[in-house]
Amino acid sequence: MITERALPRLITLTPIVTILAFASVMIYGIITSQYENFAKESAQLEEEYLKDQKRLLQEENEKIHAYIAYHRDLLQGEDPLKAKKQIIGWIESVRYGVDGYVWVHDAAHRLVAHPFRQESIGRDDTNNTDATGALIFRSFIDTAQLLPEGGFVEYYWARPGVETPAKKIGFLKLEPQYGWVIGTGVYVDDIVEELAKRKSHMEAQTDAYVQGVLLIAVFLTAVFGVVSYVISGAMVRVLSAYKESVALKEHSLTQLNASLSLRIEAALEEAKAKDQALLHQSRLAQMGEMMSLIAHQWRQPLSEVLGIFMELETAARFGKADQYYIEKEAKEGDRLIRYMSETIDDFRNFFKPESSKKRFCIQEACQEALTLAHASLKHQHIEVLFSYTQNLWVVGYPSAFAQVVLNVLQNAKDAHAHQGTKAPWIKIDVVREAEQVCVRLSDNAGGVDKEVMGRLFEPYVTTKKGSGTGLGLYMAKMIVEKHLGGSIEVANGEEGAVFTLRIPCER
Repeated sequence: MITERALPRLITLTPIVTILAFASVMIYGIITSQYENFAKESAQLEEEYLKDQKRLLQEENEKIHAYIAYHRDLLQGEDPLKAKKQIIGWIESVRYGVDGYVWVHDAAHRLVAHPFRQESIGRDDTNNTDATGALIFRSFIDTAQLLPEGGFVEYYWARPGVETPAKKIGFLKLEPQYGWVIGTGVYVDDIVEELAKRKSHMEAQTDAYVQGVLLIAVFLTAVFGVVSYVISGAMVRVLSAYKESVALKEHSLTQLNASLSLRIEAALEEAKAKDQALLHQSRLAQMGEMMSLIAHQWRQPLSEVLGIFMELETAARFGKADQYYIEKEAKEGDRLIRYMSETIDDFRNFFKPESSKKRFCIQEACQEALTLAHASLKHQHIEVLFSYTQNLWVVGYPSAFAQVVLNVLQNAKDAHAHQGTKAPWIKIDVVREAEQVCVRLSDNAGGVDKEVMGRLFEPYVTTKKGSGTGLGLYMAKMIVEKHLGGSIEVANGEEGAVFTLRIPCER
């Protein structure tokens, strides 16, 4: 554990140790990279030098062919044997590189020209082998005949004046006029020796570079170490001053904390009071909506009851109110009164608070909201289109969800009334999307004003000029998010607003 006494020393030493570690890693990386590059460059140098030597053999061979063609034309008309002898004499005198020379065989494997095998001129080399026992002269002739542009052959052959064989690379090409196979070669140990010299030079350059990097790194480490030490000392002094300042502020903070808890409690009480006020206003608004819905639901049966009384009065006046007629009309009135009583029970159950979550069907909750709003929607001649493909179940508060749907339906109804929509309709589509139940409520009332769209679910924001409380959609958002674990959003469709409710599916 870091103590307060050890902190200044830690501040001083940490940058220095960090710089040393960073410098060590950087130096190691540079040196490793440099030697890796050296290895790659050495391999590349060896490959390029070998290509150069092969190109040299090919060029020397081409020179012999050019010389033969030139002198053959130059000596045309003279004795052919004499011309060939002059050409062979010149070929045997050609030298290149360290121990490079030219030799010639004919298509029958007979030796035609060789500066160091004069005793074998005219001899058949068909069965002659190199130090490994390979029939190299057959390879010479076969390679030249198969490859018109010439080809390379590796074999073992002794240097001039040396008995020990060495590896050699030869280039063979056919001279078609005389039927000669012209050969040029180079000893591999000459290549190796030259490569060793070049690699030694490259290695010296690499070592010099690495030494330079080490010196620079040591110098920079020392400089940064001194600078770090100075800065760390300044930081320790600033830290000490800051410690004294913190001690003074800590005292004042202790006093502030003593009163802060009281302020927080007061703020919480104020927020709770505001929430209760919003809830109270929302309930009052819901009661008003409920009374309006009940009035619409009762209007038709009340009219029918009034008609029954009028018929009874007329029948009694004309003496036609016998016992059968009165009992029939009484039964009809009793049916209407029971329907009105059931309507009251539906509204009472709808707004009854639910204490626990339960499994319920989304379609049934939507249908319950439609039942309550049926009369008011029918009064405005609004067509309701309700579609779903399967029953979808969720866990939550069914009445609370139905209240949200009812609130959106009432908003759509009011929007139609405000816009005076011709042939108004409201669509409810229930589908499943992944692990959620999606309920889309859309209308053709023209949509939501873009200026209000972003704040539509905030309290006291309404699109009903002079008549709305601005709490319905706010409470709907609270119910969907806090009590149902879902989300609600709004967008403008092609003909009107589209409210989308998403509730997690039953698991």
